[in-house]
Amino acid sequence: MKNNRAGGSGKPRTWILLRGLGREQGHWGPFSDIFASNFPDDEVLMIDLPGAGEFRDLTSPRDMNGIFQFVRAQAIERTKAQAQFCLVSISLGAMVALEWLKQRPDDLSGCVLINSSSKAVSPIFHRLRWQVWRKFLSLITITSPREREKAIIELVINSEAARERALPLWYRLAVERPIRYINFTNQLLAASRFKTLPAHPDVPMLILCGLGDRFVDPSCSILMHEKMKWPVEKHPWGGHDLTWDDPQWVTQKIRSWSEASAISLDGGADTSNKL
Repeated sequence: MKNNRAGGSGKPRTWILLRGLGREQGHWGPFSDIFASNFPDDEVLMIDLPGAGEFRDLTSPRDMNGIFQFVRAQAIERTKAQAQFCLVSISLGAMVALEWLKQRPDDLSGCVLINSSSKAVSPIFHRLRWQVWRKFLSLITITSPREREKAIIELVINSEAARERALPLWYRLAVERPIRYINFTNQLLAASRFKTLPAHPDVPMLILCGLGDRFVDPSCSILMHEKMKWPVEKHPWGGHDLTWDDPQWVTQKIRSWSEASAISLDGGADTSNKL
């Protein structure tokens, strides 16, 4: 999904979309097109985490640093341009974004964190709500891809209409590009260990939080906002996967934030020296 930026310096404005635990770029569904249509002059890239989607044959690292290094290398390879990146990330993908902010802030012009968490401010029973532990563990025992995806959808998406739209797509992805158990486990381990909350004054940040999230307690986002003073927008009923529950709301909040933050993404770090 690439477009050439018109006007300005002529350099690309690049958004990178990062999904969460056990998910891949296909799980963005209609959100990626909705998002791209709201930024028609920009480049929008969806990059899978190692062990998922197009990289499902790889073994996922067990730590956030390893996942981040892989994703960053992919971003640089695919852009081949002297531009900074703005990250739109959900759940585990947002932890990758925070690791990126910690290690290479000069790469970034902004980060959007959707329903994420950190060990630095939230206990394990909020980062994965204790009320769903039994159901979460039971997902591993479901052998039917359709029934397993249906159970996941019921856990992370609140809108009935969105659930109906998601099931055929997520079922197809589960059959055609399944994630291996070792990769799911390694991603979960990396997420459970994650405690980074870096601050960089030159990188605008935005937190999006679904108050109806039944997978990760909304307090995780709110505590992150209170500790780091990053702005937060709260959706009144959206679940863990806000990009399915209300993609227009998510896109509009990002658009308003990017305009208010004057995120130009026109210049920035020289990618020739990044590796």
